[in-house]
Amino acid sequence: MAVYKRTYKAYRGALTPGWSRFTVLARYGFGNLFESRLFTAYTAFCLIPSLVGLVFVYLVNSTAVQALLGIRMGSAFQVNGFWFLNFLSAQTWMSFILTAWGAPGMISKDFANHSIQLYLSRPLSRTEYLLGKVSGLVALLSCTTWIPVMIVFFVQAQLAGHGWLWENLWIARAIFVSGMLWIVLMCLIALALSVWVRWRIAATALMFAVFFVLPGFGFALSIVLRTRWGWLLNLVHTLTMVSGDLFHVPLGRLQPGGGRLGGIVPLWADWASLLAVCVFCLWLLNRKLKAREVERG
Repeated sequence: MAVYKRTYKAYRGALTPGWSRFTVLARYGFGNLFESRLFTAYTAFCLIPSLVGLVFVYLVNSTAVQALLGIRMGSAFQVNGFWFLNFLSAQTWMSFILTAWGAPGMISKDFANHSIQLYLSRPLSRTEYLLGKVSGLVALLSCTTWIPVMIVFFVQAQLAGHGWLWENLWIARAIFVSGMLWIVLMCLIALALSVWVRWRIAATALMFAVFFVLPGFGFALSIVLRTRWGWLLNLVHTLTMVSGDLFHVPLGRLQPGGGRLGGIVPLWADWASLLAVCVFCLWLLNRKLKAREVERG
């Protein structure tokens, strides 16, 4: 707008409170994700397993429908901790595609185009910037992972009755903790890779490499050296073992080969491995998340 027209005015609206300024980044980041129709369609597709789960728990608890359809669901079809673990795993794997697809684009452009300086020149700290970017992604992944599984859990509790909810309330805790572990780990890895690579396609490729190529290297290491510690390079296996303990599933049932391939890694080592990965990702983000870059000779 030309200055001589004198038609511009200063902003006189309400100011965003300091404690919630990061939600502005979350709101716009969340909206940018759904600018793609294909991304929106896949997000809706991620809810299909939840619909299948609702149908399954209804069939298990309705003898009338079983008789009408001419089927009989015996003791082999039980809605227990192991069933909810597999259900959550299916939801999480579908959400992994969402993370690899959407997360790099939320932050890589800021660093590739050097617009991070514009963000941090405002009254916005580095922690608030990162929190704003992560919170929108966490909200999206929560709606496609543990929240649908939790809805199925309460539907199962309503249909089963007879105190089923209070006897199995620990499953709800396991659903929430396991779902948040998956979400936090995926978000931190995706953002850390995006900051250092600064190219969306490369960050997505590295995301797949971390979750699919690195486990193969860890498996080969376990076989060649006849050690169990190679399993710690398999983040999917580590998360599965931690989640299995939360869902009260025997760890030997989750370990490939029943724990005979190098033995079962202690549970404390799985927790330590996940914590180390999160701390390392935060360190990578802290190294690159700055208002300006300093050239060192």
